Amino acid sequence: MRRRWAILGGIALLGVICALLLLPSTSAERKALEQTRQELRRQGFKIDLSEFNFSTSPEFRARASALTNAVFRGRDYRRPQIMSENFTAMKALGSNFALVVWKEDKIGENVDFINSPQYLGENLWQMLRQKCDDDRILLDAACVAALNGPIRFELTARQGFAMLLPHLAMLKMLDQALGARAFLELREENQDAAWTNLIASTQLAAAYAPEPSEISYLVRCACVEVSYNIAWQALQYRGWNDHQLAELQSKWNSLEVFKGLAETAAFSRASAADLCQREREQPARTGLSPNVVVRSPRTALPALMEFWREIRYRHHGTYEDEKALLEHYRDREVQLQRAVRASTWSEMQQLPGVTNAVPFKSKYSSRMQVQLNMMQMSRGFLGGRLGLFGRAAESETRRRLIITALALERYRLRHAAYPHRLADLTPEFLKDPPMDFMDGKPLRYLPTDDGHFVLYSVGLDCSDNGGVMPQRKSRGVGYDEFMDYGASARQPTDLVWPRPAATAEVEAQKAEEKKAREEHMKAIEISRAELEIREEGARQAMVHKLLTIKQPRRPEPSFDSRPISEVLQKDKTGAKLTLDELLTARQITNGQEPNIATFEVPISYDIVTNVGELRLIVDGGGEGLMISPSEMQEAVRATNGHCLLTWNTIFDAPGQHALQVELQYVEKKKNWRPVEIRGPVLPFFSTNICQFNPQFSQYDSRGVTLYAKLPESNGLYTIDLVSPAGERLRTLTGSTSNSIINVHWDLIDEHGRIYTNTSLDSVFNVTLPDSGRTQSMKGP
Repeated sequence: MRRRWAILGGIALLGVICALLLLPSTSAERKALEQTRQELRRQGFKIDLSEFNFSTSPEFRARASALTNAVFRGRDYRRPQIMSENFTAMKALGSNFALVVWKEDKIGENVDFINSPQYLGENLWQMLRQKCDDDRILLDAACVAALNGPIRFELTARQGFAMLLPHLAMLKMLDQALGARAFLELREENQDAAWTNLIASTQLAAAYAPEPSEISYLVRCACVEVSYNIAWQALQYRGWNDHQLAELQSKWNSLEVFKGLAETAAFSRASAADLCQREREQPARTGLSPNVVVRSPRTALPALMEFWREIRYRHHGTYEDEKALLEHYRDREVQLQRAVRASTWSEMQQLPGVTNAVPFKSKYSSRMQVQLNMMQMSRGFLGGRLGLFGRAAESETRRRLIITALALERYRLRHAAYPHRLADLTPEFLKDPPMDFMDGKPLRYLPTDDGHFVLYSVGLDCSDNGGVMPQRKSRGVGYDEFMDYGASARQPTDLVWPRPAATAEVEAQKAEEKKAREEHMKAIEISRAELEIREEGARQAMVHKLLTIKQPRRPEPSFDSRPISEVLQKDKTGAKLTLDELLTARQITNGQEPNIATFEVPISYDIVTNVGELRLIVDGGGEGLMISPSEMQEAVRATNGHCLLTWNTIFDAPGQHALQVELQYVEKKKNWRPVEIRGPVLPFFSTNICQFNPQFSQYDSRGVTLYAKLPESNGLYTIDLVSPAGERLRTLTGSTSNSIINVHWDLIDEHGRIYTNTSLDSVFNVTLPDSGRTQSMKGP
């Protein structure tokens, strides 16, 4: 007790000392901060959020609403978003040539039009047309809004770093959607509709005025890349006239990539100062209370120290941090102002803060520092290896490339051929000779023998690699963006306006990708087969163990202070059954075999459902079960009042199994202790010759995938697909030599109609030639 009072006395003394240390006024730190604020204001730097106004007019708000509604209201999470997050418009097939997507008869089978393997084997043009028709009103309104003038979004500046920017993702997704719709219209020869979507996509990149946030500028750079790729695809159509090409050229000329970029540092400075001011207004947090101090003095001391550090940071550290942050972002704004005045990337990258921006680091550990670190990480993730200025430099270079490419197209219309050199474009189609922003030299131009051209910039490394595009390696089913990202960064490549791939080059690429996919799928099948062999071996070992080893007898548990066997047969007259007898299942025949196995348990259904839950344990209920017991079986009332357990055997391997009845309940009088009781082990032999797996059998808007495993390598099958009303939809036939049935139905029935019902039934008719066995069974 003396020791406890000694600790309490020490804590009290420490509290007095801490209070005395905090008594000195914070006037020194506050005065230094105020002097810094006055000096920055005198120099013309913004330091308060009240100096920023992101409000817009009703006209701008209506326009912004039409743009975001096209994505937000047009998203249907029940079907794939084939026009947004998985969309890609530029697929390099070689060093300087790319695929013209909209000319392909079928996309999704051998062509990675979208970067996702889930669409493999689908003809996405049909899906795309359906999606465009469904969202036509919203997308048309978005096109009108984009073409009506500048694009700005109303935001609340006083929120500072917490300012929400929900429009950024929607803006990029809308750009992608308009591009996809332009491709669809081009392949269907709807030139006017294609033009509307193309010019609206360009306007999204050129007319959007980003708010002073680095993330907003990074998203604008992403939109520039998307619109650039869309324009390349669209310009492979030779039906545009000079007026249209000149208008598109004018849109890209109006894009000012670096305008307002230095303002991001100003807004960050005001937001950081606001963050420090809010930190001073937060109530101090402490885990101390009289009860804690008395009962556990040892834990009170660390809590008191932490409380003291937090109070000290509020009284001193927040002023010091605010002053340091104002100076940090002042220097950052000066760096940005110098950088945006650079005429080339080679000059810009030499300036401080362009490729090696230094993050702010406080000497204090605080929530403010944590928030700044998180924002730095998010900007680093979005900017990638290039950073903000690298992304902006690429956007400016793309702007110059596309303006020059449009001038080349206009020259071709006027002279029936491309020029021999870029100098021939001035002054008729370009005011000045086209220069590469990266190194300040003329853009590189290579006319080709087949009547096309390659136009390129040397890229961020400022090294001429001959017009080589970044290549992503195919992984068999789509691309692995993250795995290839570092590899692409190390490739010596340029920023290229490629030529369209020739037919032979497209076919060669398709063949290569098909081979890669087949090898990939073969490897998956081998790996899956090996896993199934191991799992089946483990299952058989468990079955043998359960059927041969005598189970130990355990004390009978109780329920409400009574033996559970008495509770389960409290209404039974005559001889009482033991617990093992009560939990012994007897198989009965009801005509649902072999799919459904039914067992009767001599326990009243009403009693057991009031006590707990009765279920069937298959092969010990191992961790490797693919399906939970609730999906495999059902407990129902028998006509005699007993329990019936039905087990759908189609998801388990054929052959020998070991079954046990398990009772689960909660013992309320023993702190709600869960109790599980298993009865004797019973042998069961499943005669199914198909084992289904719901993880591989799927039904969605893209079609139906049916998967089954046979006990023998060779098999012949016929699968009848039937609607719930009994109408036959389609019959699929085939054979397998690897014991796997894996077929796909595209939802087109035998009459050429698209099946739209949400469910269907399947009946498998399987023959095993090696053993001569035949069976017909209902599928999943």
